[in-house]
Amino acid sequence: MRAGLWRCAPRLSGREVVVAGGGLAGASCAWQLAERGASVTLVEPRALLGATSQYSTECYRDFFIDSALVPFMSRSVELMETLAGDDNVINLTRRGYCFFAGSDGGKEALERFAVLASDFGAGELRSHKSLEKYLRSPASGFRDPALAGIDLVYGSDNIQQIFPFVTKEAQVMLHARKCGWMDSQGLGQAMLAAASESASATRTLRGRVAAVEKRGEDVAAVRVLRNDGAEELLPCDAFVNCGGAWMSKIQRLVTDEALPLENEVHAKVILNDVKGVIPQSSTPFMVWRDQMMLDWDAETREGLVELDDTAEGGIVNSSSWVGPQPGGQHLRPAGNGRVLMLWEHLHRHMPVEEDPEMPLSCFLDMYPELCLAGLQKMVPGLGSYHGELGRDTLVDGGYYTNTPDQRPLVGSHGARNAFVCGGMGTYGLMGSPAAGELLAKHVMQEELPSYAGACSWPRLVPPPEIVVDLLDDS
Repeated sequence: MRAGLWRCAPRLSGREVVVAGGGLAGASCAWQLAERGASVTLVEPRALLGATSQYSTECYRDFFIDSALVPFMSRSVELMETLAGDDNVINLTRRGYCFFAGSDGGKEALERFAVLASDFGAGELRSHKSLEKYLRSPASGFRDPALAGIDLVYGSDNIQQIFPFVTKEAQVMLHARKCGWMDSQGLGQAMLAAASESASATRTLRGRVAAVEKRGEDVAAVRVLRNDGAEELLPCDAFVNCGGAWMSKIQRLVTDEALPLENEVHAKVILNDVKGVIPQSSTPFMVWRDQMMLDWDAETREGLVELDDTAEGGIVNSSSWVGPQPGGQHLRPAGNGRVLMLWEHLHRHMPVEEDPEMPLSCFLDMYPELCLAGLQKMVPGLGSYHGELGRDTLVDGGYYTNTPDQRPLVGSHGARNAFVCGGMGTYGLMGSPAAGELLAKHVMQEELPSYAGACSWPRLVPPPEIVVDLLDDS
């Protein structure tokens, strides 16, 4: 499949490309375009690799329930490994993602997920009713070729032998192996360095895109309002929108045709685990998949219903915390005794403006306590922190920019030489290397990979009938 959305335009080697957005997706696009001979101007009003890129959980996986996302993310992992190099400059780990369930329904779901992901190319599926052939993940590094595929481990006793701190209620564990985390800022810096070291010129301009000037069906120039108040006109042969949470706003400068994007709050809790509940050197990324009820007494339940202010336009939807809660709460160790904790559905109801604030400051006050209560289902020892969360427990975050089918938006949109790269939601960090490469292939009219049609808009490959979010069962 060859990029043919603007075949009448010239090849762009040695020509000018303006990239709006200096986050990880923008850095990846700059890198891939520069390597192909384009001169890139990267436009960003904030610090490079700022906004949501600096508040990521820094994780990656090739485990998806989508025939297009598995090869897309596998390619992204390959590119990350290349950037890591022999010295592993981005601290890439391969401890894996572990999903736990205690119910029959949860067990069946994990089995179904494992079969589908394996069929889509995520590696061999192995089942274990004993631990003789189960491989424990190393604390660091990613080079072991055995750290691939998917392991299903059955039985509470087996799970306890691997992770003694996990609840005895867990009856099955899905361990996706080609997964882990990294230094996200290091990844971004590696891509920017690769762009600057290419033979083509790469320039950073601090400012925001104020207007896009078109000539016929093409973008002819981009007008930038610089941070110093001056305006600068950038003639260009192509324009790339990597605006993240501001992508829809930027794209309206190109076309009236809306993109299918919606922003939602991404928030994480940073717990100072002074009690050592979560072993730092052996714990992988962990997810509880079963629904659950939070353990409130009658008086607290009544108070939560009264506290709810959503009818008055507030954000505290506490009456919903009384009923069944979806699975998907997750954690990982973050070094120096810190643990990252997330439960995505808790902020999903909050409206996000089209020009969202950054840094994000509007979080549920009870978010740390709610994450702790949810994750206690998977790790009972976390209950020892109830009522003891101090000022060193932090909350930060940014935005997920999602498409309805959870596939990326990468390709031509709005003009023959205008392109978009984003919409990757929960996998924006890990998907950026492959997204930038795919975008550059579009711009340079190169042969496209098999997953390109699933990432274009409109979609050229139909999405899955049922969209599964592995980190949110809501």
